[in-house]
Amino acid sequence: MTKMWFRFILSTFIFSIVTLSHSASEPLSKALNPSVSVSGHMTSTKFNALMQQGFKSVIVNRPDQESGNETTASELRALAEKSKISLIYQPVISGQITDADVHEFAKYYNSLPKPILLVCKSGSRSTLLFNKANSLGLIHE
Repeated sequence: MTKMWFRFILSTFIFSIVTLSHSASEPLSKALNPSVSVSGHMTSTKFNALMQQGFKSVIVNRPDQESGNETTASELRALAEKSKISLIYQPVISGQITDADVHEFAKYYNSLPKPILLVCKSGSRSTLLFNKANSLGLIHE
């Protein structure tokens, strides 16, 4: 019994170290081009780390009331303002992005200082907004 318990503790410890080293090596954001990067699920700690990477603006596309959202746009805005970084809250619902959403996104993108960080749950809807606006010729670099 003691031998099994020791193996369990040892395997749990090794798994924890592997998991921590893997998550520590994962990038905080993914560059879509030199002017824009996208990041998924956001926490205050992750956001503060991203603000240290030189972003000048942030567009949050995740609705505050979305399931699993830990940090609201107003909380992120307060953190961004401490670093003198602009933050736009443009919530869009996954699977329900309209042409008006794309045009609004392009307006914000074109007016904000670069580089810009885009934020949503997984990064997918922010990437979709950027790619759609870009394919329509609405993005001006």
